[in-house]
Amino acid sequence: MNVLASPVHASLLRLIGLRFLAVLVAVVSAALVGALVLLSVGNDPLDAYRGLYEGAFGTAAQAKATLAQTTPLVFAALSFVVAFRSGIFNAGGQGQVVMGGFAAALVGSSVAASGLPRPILVSLVVLAGAAGGALWSLPPVLFRVWWGTNEILTTLMLTYVAALLNDYLVQGPFRAASVEPGSNAQTESFTPSAEFPVVLADSQVTFLLPVGLAVAVFIWWAMRRTTLGYELRFAGKSPLAAKSGGVNTARTMIIGMLFSGALAGVAGAAVVGGVFQATVSPFPPDIGFNGILAALLVGTSPILTPFAALFFGALSQGGLGLQIFEGVSQYIAIVLTATVILFVAPRQLPETWARVKRKISTGRAGDRGG
Repeated sequence: MNVLASPVHASLLRLIGLRFLAVLVAVVSAALVGALVLLSVGNDPLDAYRGLYEGAFGTAAQAKATLAQTTPLVFAALSFVVAFRSGIFNAGGQGQVVMGGFAAALVGSSVAASGLPRPILVSLVVLAGAAGGALWSLPPVLFRVWWGTNEILTTLMLTYVAALLNDYLVQGPFRAASVEPGSNAQTESFTPSAEFPVVLADSQVTFLLPVGLAVAVFIWWAMRRTTLGYELRFAGKSPLAAKSGGVNTARTMIIGMLFSGALAGVAGAAVVGGVFQATVSPFPPDIGFNGILAALLVGTSPILTPFAALFFGALSQGGLGLQIFEGVSQYIAIVLTATVILFVAPRQLPETWARVKRKISTGRAGDRGG
């Protein structure tokens, strides 16, 4: 029997095809809306999009900058994917990114740890980021498990707490001695042995980019081939059925949220270790939120998430090209991002209809069996 011709694989290929088509429709629709906006303010859309491309991929240096922007987005998007697949809407990834970045910076700038071998110290910096993000994600999931509190509200509110706490700590007790008090500040810089290895010369593209790609593949595999992955997906799709089937849904939600927070924390470590070599105030405000959008754009598919992260990384970096090459405000990239969001929701319709048809078919088969 031809494996690719089996009903299961045919259905999977059909679903992947629908996802690609829906993403393409969302992006093209966003581009058309963006073109109308550009025309309304007297700019040529073709010139603007050329500037957007040039800013993201026009030269080797700009392509490297795009990949550097993509690195934390991969982890932020995977963070949302894991939580969402576990039945949790983690709207506070940005807060976990900030706290992960702060924890990573503390270890990276530690004089006491500077004598450690570089591979060990760099690993500790990343693990500190993961721990910071995981700990910040713990209260919302405990509130959800213990008292049924809506995690969207708690995770989102903790994002603002994280941003303000980071501002206080970086501008106050942990401000670098060489930085004068003011609106912009940073912690002490990383020690030389804590600096992240780069994978592309003359760039800020660190080893965490290939690690992120490997993590995406691992999550895709684990969700389908491990007991824990099955329990996470089962609890996410149907908590009542999972509980009836013997799955400890409270435990799976906590595990899923902690893993989600850890990934967001690694995204923060990628920012402080790959870009600033310290944590800063104010911290970049859109990494966690763009991670959510990237995950939703590809239907929370782990294997497709890096491509969506690259798309948003290119939009972010390309926005600078609009201003440099075409004299168009870089905020048009934000307009494009917003219009992509508007077209993400209709992308879910084919999958929803497929689920309905499966349920109908299952019900009919049960009737015939009875």
